[in-house]
Amino acid sequence: MLALSLAVPAYAEMQALEDDFLSGVSGQSGITLNLESNTTIQEFAYFDDGNGIAFEGLRIGGSGGSDDFLKMQILVDILEDGTLSLDYTTDSLEWDGSTFSPVGNQARVEIQDIRFIEEAGDSVGSNLLGTPSLGGLYLDFELDGLTEISSNATAYVIDTAFSLTNGRLGYRTNGNEFFLDGMSIDYIAPDATLAYNPTSGKFEYVASQVDLELRADAIRLSTNANNNGVSNDVDSGVLLPSYGSLWSKLALSQSIQLGAGGRDGVEGFNLDTQATISSWDLAWGDDTDWSDIGYWFGALGGQGTIALSNLTVDVLASDRHAGLESTRDYGGGLQLGFDSLQAALFFDAVVLGETKSNIDAYKVDSALPIKSLGSLGVNLLLADGVYDSVARTNAVVLQAGGNVDAGYQGLRLDTQFSLISPNNESNLVYVDNGFGLMYSGLEAYVDGDITLDVTADGLLGSTQFYDGLRIGFEDLDFAYRTEGFRLGRVSDDGTSLKSQDLSTSYSIPGVSGALFGLGLYPELSGRLNGHITLGPGGRFGDEGITINADIELRDGLMATYKESDGSGFWLAGLDMDKHLRDMLLDVTEEGLRIYETESWSRLDVTDFRLGDRATGASFGRMVLETYEQGSERTISAGGAGAVCVGGQGSDSASCQSDGGRWSDRGDQGLTIASARFFKDSVEAEGKRNRFTWETGRSGEGTAGVVNDTGIKLVFDNFTTNDGDGVTDSFGLRTDQNIDVASAYVRKKSDGADSNGVVGNKGDVKVMNPDGTYRYVAPADLTPEDWDSLPVGLALRTRTQLKELDFGSVDLVHSSGQSATLLHGLKLQNVDITSDITMTPLD
Repeated sequence: MLALSLAVPAYAEMQALEDDFLSGVSGQSGITLNLESNTTIQEFAYFDDGNGIAFEGLRIGGSGGSDDFLKMQILVDILEDGTLSLDYTTDSLEWDGSTFSPVGNQARVEIQDIRFIEEAGDSVGSNLLGTPSLGGLYLDFELDGLTEISSNATAYVIDTAFSLTNGRLGYRTNGNEFFLDGMSIDYIAPDATLAYNPTSGKFEYVASQVDLELRADAIRLSTNANNNGVSNDVDSGVLLPSYGSLWSKLALSQSIQLGAGGRDGVEGFNLDTQATISSWDLAWGDDTDWSDIGYWFGALGGQGTIALSNLTVDVLASDRHAGLESTRDYGGGLQLGFDSLQAALFFDAVVLGETKSNIDAYKVDSALPIKSLGSLGVNLLLADGVYDSVARTNAVVLQAGGNVDAGYQGLRLDTQFSLISPNNESNLVYVDNGFGLMYSGLEAYVDGDITLDVTADGLLGSTQFYDGLRIGFEDLDFAYRTEGFRLGRVSDDGTSLKSQDLSTSYSIPGVSGALFGLGLYPELSGRLNGHITLGPGGRFGDEGITINADIELRDGLMATYKESDGSGFWLAGLDMDKHLRDMLLDVTEEGLRIYETESWSRLDVTDFRLGDRATGASFGRMVLETYEQGSERTISAGGAGAVCVGGQGSDSASCQSDGGRWSDRGDQGLTIASARFFKDSVEAEGKRNRFTWETGRSGEGTAGVVNDTGIKLVFDNFTTNDGDGVTDSFGLRTDQNIDVASAYVRKKSDGADSNGVVGNKGDVKVMNPDGTYRYVAPADLTPEDWDSLPVGLALRTRTQLKELDFGSVDLVHSSGQSATLLHGLKLQNVDITSDITMTPLD
């Protein structure tokens, strides 16, 4: 049920047409409607099973202020074949004394608050002022388009083409705004059909061709309550800070089925949709002029399918925690649930550090060079499932009010996700110069609250806020795991990797936990609390992203290495805290530049186990605390390239003469270069560099082990410097090159291996076309054999430091008494290069 409550006087004007004017109107010439509107509706509400969602302060007018008008011209015509033609524009004509010139008129559609109500009219007046709200939205735009509607024997046929320009799309909470500025949308959908299917009882919309391009010149933040949809601050006149630019171009075909009835109660509605994507480009630009200035990070050439089954929409009266957990009861909300969501997407190139002009040229001719990490495939199946004997589902409830200290406006997402993979439907694929890696059989779940607020720097209540879009986590339980890796040569979207042998699963150095310690391990679970706040502005230029974050993981379990039988290296009883202050992200010619102004963390592992996650032998407790200032990381396209493994040399001949093996790993891949600067401890603030190993605890080796009851070996207050004990400009430097490439695998012993394949010690493994393999003596390798080596994950790492100081090495008793074993331990002039290639075990 829809309710329109207490509309204030509509400031719209329709001009009466005189009889002598109307006498000149015919079906062929059409009718021109000139609309001027400044309409405000106090409440527009939708009710479902007696529960309502109210859109308050709905206004349709101009963007210049509350007294500004929307001006639109609509040419209505009936074509010779009976087609209804609607030609619409917000342009108006201005007479300069000699000619008419088109003048754009920026319209605005805005909603001041969105709340959940029990009765129509509840939000009118001051009844609900200051009560929780989802916040406000606004859209500014100029519009120029054409829609033609005709019919065939079974359906309406709709042709639509429009351009939205000079746009802004914003979200506002508690006087702060996050918005797309300078936004434009070009949309074309010819020959779409709309019909009612009496068999299914649903409306069906089919668009065989949709072309959509979105551009936003800037993504801006305002923390001045006087601003409302402006590019420059109204008080200072200064241009509002920007995160950068956004671009997306999409071509697809789509079908939508819409029916009545939700998931809860007898009312609501449901939707199914299927989309086939023929091309999708998506990128973020930093300090760009959309040509040769500024650099971009994005994914190009996307193709694939997305299918959503039985998406239901219901307005709920109460929280699912009501009566069970009072601290997690935030009232009713708008529930979005679905039976399944399956996505299979593959992007041809993930580009980093490229100009927009080079990206545009590559889109015309893919043979042109471009800075690419490689190709990326994302395959996901979200559906009801079971994770560790607990049933999981997919539903998100939008509730009013974000973080309770941020103010009455904000968004809370009571979130449940279930990712399943019974037949390897869910996986991640990375392709590097034709060599592929599949993160196979991915399963996961999420259950908890996510909050969204636009915040300003300051202390409110007991919470410190920062400028930006704040994403909060409140008792968010999560877990994920993978069955292992699959590697091989690919010429498709990576689907063929499913037939490759499954390898042991392991973390990838430099990728796992690159920013927050949570990514791409074989298995990880725990409960998250905290926030990540994304603010505008970086270290270089005027744009970029500033991150402030406080993340807390409790009751965690992490595998850094896991075999198919579940045994591995386990961090059990994992507690982790990570704090970031002004982490600055920029896209430059070198790649993604990350600068950590200040960061500190604590990783506390109750048991570091080898073998089974619960019963494996424990090395005891390990605690790693770090405190850094000015640390840097650069992520760039391209891996190791051509390298000499096991020797030194700048080409194949010099490498082999030094006893090495020449390996060309191509122009794609990933390089992560970091410089970390460990600083003196600030004990009063809990910021320190310390490693603690504790054994002999009460209950050691049991589930009831008690921390801080054993003997501790403590490496305390480690810091970096340039060797003089004063300056620290070099730090601990690590360069990691990550490639998927052919691997030189040699047999370790004479005779048959575990698969019965016979060879001599030192022979090289060579793959056959049918997937089997053989062993060949190194001297007998042919060019074809070199091209048929197995595929592996190749990691080249160089670690350097000038000096790493340890203040002391102490032995600490459970009583607190300590004995210093060493004073002033130093490591100096370290320079280590390692090459590791990981392949499936036979």
